[in-house]
Amino acid sequence: MSAFLGPIHTWLYQKIKLQDEMATYILEMTAKEKAVEIKEVINMRYGKLEEGNLEDIIDGMNIHGWLQERVSMVENRLAYVVTILQKEGISNIESICKVAYQYGKENNNKAECKTLEQAYKMLEDFLLNGMPCDRVNQVVESEEDHLTWKQNIEIHGSYWQMVDGNIEDYYKIREHLICGMFEGTDISFHAIDYNLFELRKVI
Repeated sequence: MSAFLGPIHTWLYQKIKLQDEMATYILEMTAKEKAVEIKEVINMRYGKLEEGNLEDIIDGMNIHGWLQERVSMVENRLAYVVTILQKEGISNIESICKVAYQYGKENNNKAECKTLEQAYKMLEDFLLNGMPCDRVNQVVESEEDHLTWKQNIEIHGSYWQMVDGNIEDYYKIREHLICGMFEGTDISFHAIDYNLFELRKVI
């Protein structure tokens, strides 16, 4: 990654903020009166994202390292939120997934989903999958009626292991989020295998 702040860094930081926004949304929609208390614990354990423009808050001498720390921060925050809500009996994964679906609906940009390539780009612009240099996803087939991509490496699991959580919860939440994002379009999302995913044109 470049040593100079550029569009790719702004793009990545927007994805970081979106994931943290989803974690906060899940917490506030499910924990209700306990949300403030849990949020304080999360901030103590993992820190929180700084407010302001990226160019004003980033460490210009260590751009890559600074962004990697924020990726880890929000991954930890999401894993902790989902896990603690279930451990404390505040919510279950089904209810959390419904909230993720609603969050997806609220971030539904139908104008960007006219083609499968546009729909895939919308996902890549939204979902946090490590650093760009990790090259997590790879499109393996792109046709007019379907687009298939492979997840080359699993980068989320370690964060869930650290809080004694279940990585399957992450993928359930992500699936509901994506389906919410495509509600009202002619595009559907499918998990073909544990590391193979597809967007299809609904006929």
